[in-house]
Amino acid sequence: MTRPVPRRRLRPRAALVGGLALAAAALAAPAHAAPSVTAVTLGTPASVEVGAEITVTVAATGAVDLYAYDLAVAYDPARVALVDDSVVTPDGGFADVTDDAGTVAVAHTRLGTSPGLEGDVTLATLTFTAVADGVATFTVPAATLVGADSATVTLTDAATGTTTVTAAAAPPTDEPTDGPSDPADDGGTPSPGDDGASDPSSSPTGSGSTGPLATTGASVAWFAGAALLAVVVGAGILLARRRAATR
Repeated sequence: MTRPVPRRRLRPRAALVGGLALAAAALAAPAHAAPSVTAVTLGTPASVEVGAEITVTVAATGAVDLYAYDLAVAYDPARVALVDDSVVTPDGGFADVTDDAGTVAVAHTRLGTSPGLEGDVTLATLTFTAVADGVATFTVPAATLVGADSATVTLTDAATGTTTVTAAAAPPTDEPTDGPSDPADDGGTPSPGDDGASDPSSSPTGSGSTGPLATTGASVAWFAGAALLAVVVGAGILLARRRAATR
C-alpha cells in the first residue's frame, strides 16, 4: 500500500516580509502634523451669455501635507450644466468625479511615493455651460483634507462664487432693400409734370421753347428765308436781262 506523501506547510514568506517592511517604515517615519490649508477659494467669471462656458476653479492657499482630499462643488442645474469629462485635478495623482443633480463630488489622491501638495495649489477645475439667464451660484459646502499619515481635517462652507448669466444677444438682421425711388426725391426720374427734360415747355426742341437756343433757331430760320428770297429775286433779274438781250 502506498503511503501518502505528507504535504509541506508553506509559510507565506512574501506576505510576512512585506508586513514587516511596512511596520518598520511606519515606526521609522516621523510623525506628521494634520493636513491644513490657509483658505479655500472658488473662482468664477463675473458674467457670461447663455450658451457660453463657465470655468470654475477651486484652489487652496498655504496647503501643508495635502496627500488626498474629497470636496463637493454645488451648482444650480437650472442655470448651468456640467460639461462631461471636464473636471481636471493636479498631475501626479488619481481622481474620481461624480455629478449628481447639482453637486459634483471630486476625490483626489496622490500615488505611490508622490509627495503631498504644498503651498498654493489648484484642487479642481470644472467647466459648465450656461443654459438660462440669472445668477448662477457655486459653493464648496464641504471638503475633507487627508495627510500622508491618514490624518483628516474637514472644512464646511469653504467657498462661494457667483456668475451672472445674461440672455444671448439677438443676431443682426439684414435691412430690407428700399423699393424704387420716388420720382419726387432727389436723383429720381422727373415726371412729365415736373420741371425737367421731359416737359415740352422746358425742352429746347419744344414748340414753346425760349431762351438762347430758341433765339438761335429763329435766327437760323430767318436767314434761311432771306437767302431763299435773294435767290428767287436774283433768278428773276437774270431772266429779265436774258429776255431783253434777245429782242
